[in-house]
Amino acid sequence: MTTSMRDAVAAEWMKVRTLRSTWAFLAGGVAATALGALILFFLVQSYDAATPADRANYETADPTVVTMPFVMFFVGAIGAMLITSEYTTRSIGPSLLAVPQRRLLIGAKATVAGLVGLGCGALFALLAFADARLLLGDRPAPINPWPQWTDAVPTVLCATLIVTVTCLVAMGLGALLRSTAAALTTLGALVLVAPIFAHFLPTVWQLRLASVLLPNLTPQLAGGNHPYLLSQGGAAAVTAGYVLLALIAGAISFSRRDA
Repeated sequence: MTTSMRDAVAAEWMKVRTLRSTWAFLAGGVAATALGALILFFLVQSYDAATPADRANYETADPTVVTMPFVMFFVGAIGAMLITSEYTTRSIGPSLLAVPQRRLLIGAKATVAGLVGLGCGALFALLAFADARLLLGDRPAPINPWPQWTDAVPTVLCATLIVTVTCLVAMGLGALLRSTAAALTTLGALVLVAPIFAHFLPTVWQLRLASVLLPNLTPQLAGGNHPYLLSQGGAAAVTAGYVLLALIAGAISFSRRDA
């Protein structure tokens, strides 16, 4: 009997729900969102106590800078665990016996990674931006980047998209590297370490590198004021490139290497 895509996706969905690591990483996303709100609370307190001249130089209180990179890591880790957990527990063999078509199996895992990224990305992005909106109130720019709540909608949608992309990229890394430690280390370097490293480069290279990093694609996709170099079309092309590169590399590795 040929296993259908729907059956394979249902099986992968059941696996991801029953992994204890899934709930642990979701708890990490909740903690990151709560910590981001706490940092924003102290920033607003500091802003209220500052002089008008100092307020003009405050950084924008944007959750895509403080909260969402950590959300990207925790949700992306769920995508990586969809496949690395099976190599760790050696259950990849039985999975291939149940679904011998490797392309179908990797496609089912990618589908579930995309659904997890979309659902969790939307949830955490809404929570982070709702917290920011409540704490900022009617304070003006530059600390408040959204004079009206509707101004934040493009950024929330683009943050959700980037979390989804990160989850797919992490799944591709998991298929390529076959190791939870290696996949999570690479994911952490991509979304947490590289943006910090970029700040220490000479200015001309700082912006070039920072503009193509996953966390910095959100403001470029949303448009508006940001310091990066890509247009919305350029940011969309880089985002698509991340997905295609990671999934194609992961699929080739999964198809050609022994379990």
